[in-house]
Amino acid sequence: MAESVERRRPRRGPVKEVGYVDHGGGSVRYSLSGWAWFIGGRRRDAVRRMRKNCGKDLEPRVTDEFARTDADAPYVGDDLAVSIQLGGEHYKIEPFVHLIYECRPRGEKEPSVSVSTSVAPSPILIVPPEPPR
Repeated sequence: MAESVERRRPRRGPVKEVGYVDHGGGSVRYSLSGWAWFIGGRRRDAVRRMRKNCGKDLEPRVTDEFARTDADAPYVGDDLAVSIQLGGEHYKIEPFVHLIYECRPRGEKEPSVSVSTSVAPSPILIVPPEPPR
């Protein structure tokens, strides 16, 4: 299963004409340990969680995706009490994929980025030497 790390719900304006004041977004993560088909299921669950947070009118757009090794400790009382007696083995260290996303209106295209082919000359800074004292 995927896990929601941060969740910002979309907020509508006070009247219908205003639309959304804040589109919302957040971040989810899923583990990379296990078989490939199992990891694919975790990714699908992460996308489902993103869609659920954004709602019907908005769709999630992934702005950043990275893999990082995280250490997690179980926070259930019984699991924690037994595993702390073992020492540092109560931490579960695994690689996780983190997806950071924003909610955007459906059908909205990405803003086009203009690329300039001309190269502007870089300014040169000349510093005169200090006179000896």
